[in-house]
Amino acid sequence: MLTLLLAGCFLVVDEDTFPDQYASLTCNRMMECNRGYFEAEYDADMEDCMDEYVDAIEDLDSDCDFDDDEARDCLEKVQSSTCGDLWEDYPKDCGQVYTCSGMDFGF
Repeated sequence: MLTLLLAGCFLVVDEDTFPDQYASLTCNRMMECNRGYFEAEYDADMEDCMDEYVDAIEDLDSDCDFDDDEARDCLEKVQSSTCGDLWEDYPKDCGQVYTCSGMDFGF
């Protein structure tokens, strides 16, 4: 049941919603799993963290092809990973969300 709830959070993932969804999820997981880094890097400011990720994604977005299935997989795996798994082996799907000139880019 929990898996269905987690997966259901990202039923609508597209080029417009992904940057904010990814930034929010990544910054929240960073605050949860690596609080010291989050506080030092962003002065514990969630908005600064999210702005950085959204800006980076939007830079890619204009020149690359977006894959909504990979985006959904990325978000679901970031959300469901343990802190240890997340920071030791970041979900590979996140590196395949955008394809630019035959190359995959992660964040």
